[in-house]
Amino acid sequence: MKKRLPIGRSDFKSLIEDNMYFVDKSLLIKEVIESGDVLLITRPRRFGKTLSQSMMKYFFDITQNNEHLFKALKIYKEKNIIEKHLNKHPVIYITFKDLKSNNLKKMHDLLISELSTLYIDHKYVLDVLDEEEKSVYKSITSKKANDSEYENSIRNLSKYMERYYGKKVIILIDEYDTPIQQAYLHGYYDEIISLIGNLFGMALKDNVYLEKAVLTGITRVSKESIFTGVNNLKVSTVLNELFNDKYGLTKEEVEETLKYYDLEYEESEVIDWYNGYNFGGVEIYNPFSIINLVDEKKIGPYWMNTSGNYLIRKLIKEGTVNIKDSIEKLLNGEKVESKINETMVYGDLHINSNESIWTLFLFSGYLKWIKETKEGYRRYTLAIPNKEVRMFYEDTVLLMLEEENIQLDNILINLINGHIEEFKEDFQKLTMNTLSYFDVSGEEPERFYHGLILGMSVGLKEKYIIKSNRETWLGRADVILIPKDKTDKGIIIEFKKFYKNEKTLLNSAQNGLKQINEKKYEEEIKNYGINDIIKVSIAFDKKEVEIVSNLDKDTELTEMEKVAKGMLEKKLDINMISELTGIPIEKLKNMYNHL
Repeated sequence: MKKRLPIGRSDFKSLIEDNMYFVDKSLLIKEVIESGDVLLITRPRRFGKTLSQSMMKYFFDITQNNEHLFKALKIYKEKNIIEKHLNKHPVIYITFKDLKSNNLKKMHDLLISELSTLYIDHKYVLDVLDEEEKSVYKSITSKKANDSEYENSIRNLSKYMERYYGKKVIILIDEYDTPIQQAYLHGYYDEIISLIGNLFGMALKDNVYLEKAVLTGITRVSKESIFTGVNNLKVSTVLNELFNDKYGLTKEEVEETLKYYDLEYEESEVIDWYNGYNFGGVEIYNPFSIINLVDEKKIGPYWMNTSGNYLIRKLIKEGTVNIKDSIEKLLNGEKVESKINETMVYGDLHINSNESIWTLFLFSGYLKWIKETKEGYRRYTLAIPNKEVRMFYEDTVLLMLEEENIQLDNILINLINGHIEEFKEDFQKLTMNTLSYFDVSGEEPERFYHGLILGMSVGLKEKYIIKSNRETWLGRADVILIPKDKTDKGIIIEFKKFYKNEKTLLNSAQNGLKQINEKKYEEEIKNYGINDIIKVSIAFDKKEVEIVSNLDKDTELTEMEKVAKGMLEKKLDINMISELTGIPIEKLKNMYNHL
């Protein structure tokens, strides 16, 4: 009988004692022992951080005898480590993963509740405290202490435990940045950062009672805001080699897991869906998705269906033109380049700092890094890691459109059918109703138009090849829609921002149509064997819009086309007209349909 899968389990002891399937990452303990005094390990959610912290707690904790948990694991072969460290250290373990609240008061209450529980768990140290220390200790257990006493609580507990056991303490803090991200999302970042910063600063800076500390989280929050004065901090992110194979699953571990459960999948399919991560140069698969693949016995977007996407969705929705343009490129399989700041500054997200946004996307698992493009400058080439994450981006864009009831298919039907006046009316209503949704700041109306392009890239991908800001024959078109059904019409859309020297918005729109013709944007569509092409120029000035098109009567007919039009009006034979003028029959038919 096969071992049960550890779905929903993050407690190492129960997992081992219940004989559940466990990918042996126990040598992490050896690497932690041999690394710095204070370690910060950042990885995406559900990549094994909590389970690893739990494993270390059961390994080091002096109050327990857990030799049976480790006998079958790789770490047990390290006899020197087993002899010196297995259940030989006082351990302070605290998790912040459940500290989630939309207001400061509740977050404060949740935090002091965790600290109170921590003190209750170690109340045996009361035996070595003096009366004054006992008084403060009891005020924390009863949740009646003041903030300065809470801020000193972890440091003081390490002092008491060192006094009790005569040994320095190991501190394990899981998901340390959860309350910080929550505070940023709900508008009380500045207030909570002081309390959290002081709590960690007191526990980690110059703490003579500390043997080692290991913190895990998704991001490395800036030293200035939370790790002030912690000079002995050693950081492991997805960019460096430290612990690079200890979180997530390696290719060999995935193959071993699938083989154990007698699952045969095309390797390329599993790679496409769940691989793509680069942790310090090691190829890593998403462990949560692999486990669920084995359980459900089918490919699916398991990681993306869990919680934790809200901030990423918010940043895409409210992103600048550059962010939306880059997201569109990523969705088209291209790469983007950005400086990655390993020290996360949440405050910069508020001002749409591209650097901070791409850093968050990378550290959270929504991007992978391919290479460092400028060594020493922290500039990296970034891409979407796999199909599962790509689906998240696509769903996010579609959700943005659905929330504002933007039906791209409906808008384009009128255009494709030649009903240009109806298209203009629908598009102008769209801009009036939805511009504020995309243009959060009120300062960049282009966000709406780039958001619309992004929506096209996702919403119309079944029917069209969508290209935007691509090099065409002589220039760049904003949007080119190439129909997959060659009987449909190709579409070129050029967005023009109004400038005063153009005098009127109509002039601006006409200049856009002229640019489409002069730059020969249609050549890219013609290369696909499609000659029936609709050209649209959309000029905008904030919420005002003017649209001109080659569907407008006589907008852009050449002299020969005007001659052909006269022949068509006289109902002459279309084949003869084509021979005389050199105009393709399909185009003549289109001209005839619009008479």
